[in-house]
Amino acid sequence: MINVDVMTKSKKWSNEKNAKKFVKKICKEIIPLTDLKKILATDSVLEISISLVSNQQIKKINQQFRQKNQPTNVLSFAALDENLIREVGFKKVVKPYNYLFLGDVVIAYEVVKKESLAQKKKFEDHLTHLILHSILHLIGHDHEDKEMAKIMEDLEIKILKKIGIQNPYQQIF
Repeated sequence: MINVDVMTKSKKWSNEKNAKKFVKKICKEIIPLTDLKKILATDSVLEISISLVSNQQIKKINQQFRQKNQPTNVLSFAALDENLIREVGFKKVVKPYNYLFLGDVVIAYEVVKKESLAQKKKFEDHLTHLILHSILHLIGHDHEDKEMAKIMEDLEIKILKKIGIQNPYQQIF
């Protein structure tokens, strides 16, 4: 079972019809396509928290946790120990849990909207990609070096293709 707690903390998200409902639906569609599918095959419960915020709100969070005084599209705060996942593997870290809180994701409306327009992508497709990207961060994936980035990007491309979204890394002109 997947519980998705979505909180809208900015009125700017009201520009997108049914944003909370869309985010919940996408999470429930994406999560079973990740390494979490094996956990879901058991009677485990997975939970994720997503906050839909403004640029100003995410800028404050980005400054507080990453010492970057600027807005960003999305921030992920994993409940699982990413170093432990890399050391012993994802399966061993999550195996003992019947309930697993994945972590928190914070998404800024204005940045996502601006990026989707600049990249000539549907807002919903770009948002879906960012949600997937965040979920992968929550379960231990990263892009700190070229090899890790390639693995993560390939996984994103593969999962997005399964739900009908084209490669987000292709340039569209």
